[in-house]
Amino acid sequence: MEPFLYMVPYLLVECASSDELRAQYSMEPFTYERPTNIPPARAVDCGVYTLKYIECHALGIEFCKKDFAKANRQNGKSMRDKMAVGIFQELPDVHEFENKDMDDIMGTYDG
Repeated sequence: MEPFLYMVPYLLVECASSDELRAQYSMEPFTYERPTNIPPARAVDCGVYTLKYIECHALGIEFCKKDFAKANRQNGKSMRDKMAVGIFQELPDVHEFENKDMDDIMGTYDG
């Protein structure tokens, strides 16, 4: 973990798109802690569970497994679907990719 504590601040400074943004970051190494009170997740939902935990932690919201995991697997699947859509919508130039499926040439080779 220690290399990341030094690497991430460096990357933030080096990858900043302007001097103004660069000035907002420090080369000071990050710190970390390993919480031990995280409730376990089912194996199939561990990725979504981890991302939701990180999201709650970043927003200062208490993470409660009861709120997260319902008895059925549909909950995990719907959360994965919503996360995928949310991530896709946050991508820069996302609408540029909407019509790259060649609809404009469909039918070119029809009889």
